[in-house]
Amino acid sequence: MRIAHATAREIVQPAGSRIGPRHQHEIHLILIHSGSIELTVDAQPPRHVPAGQLCLLLPGHTNEIVVDRAADTRQTLIRGRLENVTEQMRGWLESLRPTRPLSSALTYLAREAVVTEQTRLTADGALLDALATALLWRFVAEFRNLPAALPAPIEAARLYIHTHVADPITLDDIARAASVTPAHLIRLFRTHMNTTPVRYLWDRRISLGVELLTSTGLPVGSVAARCGFKTSFHFARKVRDVTGLPPSALRESHWRA
Repeated sequence: MRIAHATAREIVQPAGSRIGPRHQHEIHLILIHSGSIELTVDAQPPRHVPAGQLCLLLPGHTNEIVVDRAADTRQTLIRGRLENVTEQMRGWLESLRPTRPLSSALTYLAREAVVTEQTRLTADGALLDALATALLWRFVAEFRNLPAALPAPIEAARLYIHTHVADPITLDDIARAASVTPAHLIRLFRTHMNTTPVRYLWDRRISLGVELLTSTGLPVGSVAARCGFKTSFHFARKVRDVTGLPPSALRESHWRA
């Protein structure tokens, strides 16, 4: 099972707008980041999909989406053609509840797909198709392996970090998103991940920065800003600490190799 001819983009749907009814020809994975939608599939009762949920729309159905009337809804849409699906797998997909809470992994894969399309690093579409397919399989795997291995506050904290990696967030912000105290969140991260929430945040920022440096032609300052660094100098120092090379030298050595 794979998704082909995939696209990935972030969309802001105006408050009160309506999409459909429409007959679905492609598979859609919709991540709701803020606001909400009311989803109607075929003749089923409408389903409320709030922020923090992923919605799976399968081809072959008629659906209608009504956007939150009180506020704009920010979402990520991954879409494409569903291929190589066995009858058994199709039946299993149809049996799934079409929504589930966003995990940090689902958010990460969707964000990488969007960045891949924005930077045109698609390898003639192959990379974007692979990320969209991985997102679908992750969705399937999380249904098959509930409950999640990590405690819910850690998943909530990781989701918040992955979503706000470019923002000036603090430990208090992360703990608030996880609905626990900062001290308790630190204990959870140390016990289950051998790190702290703030170190996890900076490791993610540096990892994303190295990835963008070596896979895109974005200016170093733009990469630093996308990764949550206030200055290029701070970003360069962190990259050098981790890789032993400043950003420009790291990019040059990677491309030369």
